[in-house]
Amino acid sequence: MKMTDRELNNIVDDVTAEIRGEKLDSAIVEGAAQRVWTRMTGEEAAVAAGVRPVEQIRNCDDFQALIPAYLQGYLSSARTMLLEDHTRECVPCRKALKQARHGNQTASRLQEQKAKAAAANYRTNVMRWAVAAVVVAGLGLFAWPWIQRSINSLYTLSAVVEAAQGGVYKVTGDKTQAVKAGESLLRGERIRTAKNSGAVVKLSDGTLVEMRERSEFSVSDTTAGATINLERGQVIVQAAKQRGRKLFVRTGDSLVSVTGTIFSVNSGAKGARVSVVEGEVHVDSAGQARVLHAGDQATTHDSIERVSVRDEIAWSRDADRYIKMLDAIRNQIDQQLAMPGNRYSTRLLDLAPENTVLYIAIPNLGETLSRANEILQENLQKNDELRGWWEKEQKESKKRQGMNQAIDLVREFGSYLSDEIVIAAAANPKGSGEPGEPVVLAEVKDGGAFRSFLEGQLEKLGSERRHARIIDDPMNIASEGKDEFSIWITGNLVAVSPRQEQLQSLATRVRQNAKPFASTPFYAQIANLYRDGAGLVIAADLDRIVMQSLRREKDAVAAQQLGVTDLRYFIVEIKEKDGKPYNRAVVSFRESQHGITSWLAAPGPMGALEFISPEASLVAAFVVKEPTALVDDLFETLKKADPKAWEDLQKFQAEQGVDLRNDFAVPLGGEYAFALDGPVLPVPSWKAVFQVDDQQHLQQTLEHTVGKINAEMAEHGKKGFAWAQTESGGRVFYTLKSLDYSLEVNYTYAYGYFIAAPSRALVENAIKYKESGHTLLGSPKFKASLPEDKQVSFSAVVYQNAGSILAPMAKAVGGVADAGAPKGVRNTIRGLLGGKAGLAYVYALNDRMIMSVNSEDGPIGLSPSDLLGLPGASGLGHIIGGMTH
Repeated sequence: MKMTDRELNNIVDDVTAEIRGEKLDSAIVEGAAQRVWTRMTGEEAAVAAGVRPVEQIRNCDDFQALIPAYLQGYLSSARTMLLEDHTRECVPCRKALKQARHGNQTASRLQEQKAKAAAANYRTNVMRWAVAAVVVAGLGLFAWPWIQRSINSLYTLSAVVEAAQGGVYKVTGDKTQAVKAGESLLRGERIRTAKNSGAVVKLSDGTLVEMRERSEFSVSDTTAGATINLERGQVIVQAAKQRGRKLFVRTGDSLVSVTGTIFSVNSGAKGARVSVVEGEVHVDSAGQARVLHAGDQATTHDSIERVSVRDEIAWSRDADRYIKMLDAIRNQIDQQLAMPGNRYSTRLLDLAPENTVLYIAIPNLGETLSRANEILQENLQKNDELRGWWEKEQKESKKRQGMNQAIDLVREFGSYLSDEIVIAAAANPKGSGEPGEPVVLAEVKDGGAFRSFLEGQLEKLGSERRHARIIDDPMNIASEGKDEFSIWITGNLVAVSPRQEQLQSLATRVRQNAKPFASTPFYAQIANLYRDGAGLVIAADLDRIVMQSLRREKDAVAAQQLGVTDLRYFIVEIKEKDGKPYNRAVVSFRESQHGITSWLAAPGPMGALEFISPEASLVAAFVVKEPTALVDDLFETLKKADPKAWEDLQKFQAEQGVDLRNDFAVPLGGEYAFALDGPVLPVPSWKAVFQVDDQQHLQQTLEHTVGKINAEMAEHGKKGFAWAQTESGGRVFYTLKSLDYSLEVNYTYAYGYFIAAPSRALVENAIKYKESGHTLLGSPKFKASLPEDKQVSFSAVVYQNAGSILAPMAKAVGGVADAGAPKGVRNTIRGLLGGKAGLAYVYALNDRMIMSVNSEDGPIGLSPSDLLGLPGASGLGHIIGGMTH
């Protein structure tokens, strides 16, 4: 009689209940523990037994090398699963396993087995059939659900394509078929994404697998769980709860196992990188097992660089959603809070050392920072999803770890302090030119209360407290120890310094009410800042720093000729002015007719920018007073600083028949522009535009120079450069192409300018921009970045619209091009302007150069949300955040 499913389930439930209720003998438990210990020490035992260890599994040879350890019981469970799964699919390895198991037995072993079989014949037929019946029945009852699932899974779906963008394909054997959203994948079929494509695949258990471009994987299933076989590329896996099973991701050299979490696996030619977004992940690679948690990352080869988890998953379709949530919180913080007001006087400036060369004044940000963090935390508590993502961000960033505790500490310190903290450094007594050890000054509201608070904080430091000590009188203290600083609290003043001489000098000035620094010109410069309202202030006395550093006569001669000795002060201000953010850096100098301070021209028109398109991603332009004056200064410096090098240069010019000053500098005008104006792949679309006063002379110089270079290269067996010129529309286009290397420059002369680019099309387009008026000067983002002041032009300007280049690059090459850029450049572009278009500009006046930075939203400044480093914050916020932390 055929049993119903319900009757079968009841039988399974009864048998399971009996097994659960069975009491195990203590000897059995101890035996099991011993076997576990044996497995844990299996690797050492395997080596002792002569089994060769296998560090990485790359091909069939490595799998077959695992067979001895597998047969002797020394192989780990993860590798056992890998080997068993592989031998099911690989015929050669399955034969090798069979031969190792049965074909290599010795004759004596076979005889022994035959003897044992003969000895067993004494058992009665009844006993044999009874045991067989029990075994078959038990196995049938327990295995039936798994057998049924396995049989069904041969024909049921392994996965469904939930989303497909671009080229997504299903690969079966030698057939490739395009896949659309909603289509299914059968067991053994591989799914592949092409360039600029992506897909989301949902497995039968509810797991979501997001695929990056150029990725490929298939899915297999065993009783242990489903396995994502990642052939190449990167996936982000949102694993569903496995309910007694596990989900595996296998690459060429690693096995990742989870029960329910979010993680990324990136597999390439060098190995794999595993990054955990949420939960716990187990990684087995090269015989080593590691456990990763949220924010952790592991690589399978030392040559693979570790990156932040955020950067690793930045390509995901969900990444921007969290950023937008935080952006809304950032706006809320800035609407509800204001930065500390400007300060119009200070006692601390009078207490600075007489020979101060570096002065930094920081507003007390404790209360603002604390309130901003409170608003952030309130919003995070309202959104579980956002809170989980934010906590993950904190864990993965070393700079953010313990952020809440640091903010609380800053708030506590700030509650005792007045409205600013000053750091002053005097000139180094050794005359090296660098500032000496600093002294930190601040006024406190209650000296006694602050001392008690500070002693409590130092007590928490334990053994580290030896680096700091509170003193009662700087005049009566023992010599400081190594890496030790002293804290002096007197009345409502606190001073900190690693040098006791600094505190002793300060004590003398306080007791005598002396203000020696007030009589210096540097003091007057800083005092003017307070009269106009001070925010964040950084000031340096370049005159004293430079003069002290020029100890060698040769250095002094070169510095004087280059105008370095004319520098006086460098001052940076960041504050609010007239209700708007305000930032300015000023380099002041003595008026001079030579050197770097005389090269840059006063603000003037920049016609070279009219050849740049509105979509340009990076532009630098400047105007000089006279190109020949610049060359004269450089030549004169070389002549005085290195006479031998000057003689060599003169000899070179005579041999080549060229005069660098008269043949290159004289024909040029005063405007210069460089731009990245177009696609960056396969060849960056650079552009150079120079004003030209004597086109014929410059062209003759270029032809003569290239002829000399070709003659020199021919002597070394090289082909050199080839000229080509084409006339079009009454204008001659020149092409200079290397016959030895992949190098080509195209240029022409138009409207009094020299325009060069890597292709003729770019040169022609530059002229069309000029003639149509569709130029950078009309770009909405460029115009939005312009400052509101009385100047109508600039002396120098750098404009960037990184979004116009970084987004296409990231889309085209998966962020590789961006990652390949120097780290400092990436951080500057992304950090300082918060990812927006922006403009850095310079005004060269008679005795100073004024520099500032604007974004498309206006002047760069500091806001409360900047202090937390939230998305959209400027780089200035990261600077202040670093100071507070």
